[in-house]
Amino acid sequence: MRSSMRKNMALAIFEVLEIMFFQPVQFVDHQLPLNEWFPENESLKVARLEFAGPVSGAFYLLIPIALAAEMTANFLGLSEDGVSDQQQADTIKEALNMIGGHMLSLFDEQGKYQLGIPALLAENESMTKPVEYENEEILLIETGTMRLAAGIRLQ
Repeated sequence: MRSSMRKNMALAIFEVLEIMFFQPVQFVDHQLPLNEWFPENESLKVARLEFAGPVSGAFYLLIPIALAAEMTANFLGLSEDGVSDQQQADTIKEALNMIGGHMLSLFDEQGKYQLGIPALLAENESMTKPVEYENEEILLIETGTMRLAAGIRLQ
């Protein structure tokens, strides 16, 4: 089931980021801890979206602030310097909601899963700390010159 979830998550990320946010997507084959994937001084926005069903867990998305501004501008049709912090936060949550919803629609044809409400994590709740989770899949993504990460954590 984890490999199927990972495959469908990758497809959902690719389709949502390319179509809705005009971001090229390239997945990285090797795995790194998140604290090594992102530069130490890079500020990140981290969103989480819980889901429940036969298996429960959460999706999450880690996006550098510069990429959040670019995605928001692309999504809203504005210039990057014309987007607010609130618009960036809303865009990141919406991106995760679209990715999670699309992933579950690919994975769960019977509609047995329900999505929660996406939320931004506070900085002290960052998911980049080097913690090992047994039931976690992490996808490392490059988009142009920037990096982001997405994951699924099962409970």
